[in-house]
Amino acid sequence: MHWNYISHSTPCFYFPKSFPLDRSRKVAFSSRSVLRHRISQVTIMLGQAVRRFATSAVRSSHYAEGPGKNLPFSVENKWRLLGMMALFFGSGFAFPFIVVRHQILKK
Repeated sequence: MHWNYISHSTPCFYFPKSFPLDRSRKVAFSSRSVLRHRISQVTIMLGQAVRRFATSAVRSSHYAEGPGKNLPFSVENKWRLLGMMALFFGSGFAFPFIVVRHQILKK
């Protein structure tokens, strides 16, 4: 009798190729364990497919490299950068004061 090894999950299961489908014979595996095993196999295959796609997408991307090239804003003009940073951090700092003023003036 030839035995198949079912995969990477714990515990490791071995079952014969002629897996009995009739309920009259005693089977070492419940339908729940077989279903759990199949779900784990599908999960492993899906993870491998995602990993293959992610590595190929990274390899095929052609972005400019170097300092400041991977940022969502330009760092070429230092005065524009200063203005944008002052606006960004200043708005965050001013927000609580504006909310308090609004609550005080609200009737």
